[in-house]
Amino acid sequence: MKRLVLLALAASALIAAPADSAHSAQAEGQTLLGTALRDPGFPAEVQERLETDLEIARARMEIAPDREDSFIWLGRRLGYLGRYEEAVAVFSEGLEQFPESYKLRRFRGRHLARSRQFEASVADYREALALMEGVPDSFEPDGIINSRAQPLGTYRSNLHYYLAQTSFATGDFEQMNAGMQAALDTPIMCYKDDLVVPVAYWRYIALMKLGRADKAAAVVDAVPADLELIENHAYYEGLKILQGALSPEDAGSGALQRFAHAIQLVFDGQDAEAETILIDIVESSPLGFWPAEIEVLRIRDRAAASGD
Repeated sequence: MKRLVLLALAASALIAAPADSAHSAQAEGQTLLGTALRDPGFPAEVQERLETDLEIARARMEIAPDREDSFIWLGRRLGYLGRYEEAVAVFSEGLEQFPESYKLRRFRGRHLARSRQFEASVADYREALALMEGVPDSFEPDGIINSRAQPLGTYRSNLHYYLAQTSFATGDFEQMNAGMQAALDTPIMCYKDDLVVPVAYWRYIALMKLGRADKAAAVVDAVPADLELIENHAYYEGLKILQGALSPEDAGSGALQRFAHAIQLVFDGQDAEAETILIDIVESSPLGFWPAEIEVLRIRDRAAASGD
């Protein structure tokens, strides 16, 4: 009972607590750079499907408000529409009923990060991993089904992965590197290739931030060229940019490919060129792109510190 009370208090405090320094400058409805967050602008058929899924989730909540899954799916369906703050509120309400739910913390953590509340997100991921100790892992059901109708990630692997990714925002690059490797080391039954690529992508960035260039190069160079991917093709092109095996001009124009190009410019000491690309990534996406936003702020901090 004492643990339940403590967890309930922690859940309420997490939402009420001051945001981390990067988020404190962000107004609601804006990126960290102050640009407006916009409607995602989905094609009409996609918007209709997502809205229908949301109505189904709302109906499910009406019918079964005492089920953990009702909160999970209502929050996730809001998130697919870019309504991240509303999703966080739903997951938080669910945690009032299910304070030891690692699943609700996993999804709240993801949407907190998307809301640029990075320290709170990290806290949720850490608590979820603690709650999973001794619990058998299982695949996460996908809300948007891939071409093989096969979930790729487990709860444990995704918790490690997203804790590591969000640690990029908080500047904990040791955690970022170790967490990505922990995600890959989690036993996964199939389709592990799709995890190899983003793990190497983010580990390279973490290791470069830590000044371990040789190790960073070894990580990306170890990724084979014959992976069978289902989803992470954009990550794979970004990885090839980091390897030096693909020129940015020959890669796709998505955020992940362009971010790989920009972050490599940062590592090469070309902050001004990198900032231009990063700002364009943020401004061209209706919902921004928080890794690019964070890196722009770091570039500006360095320029201010040097007096440029």
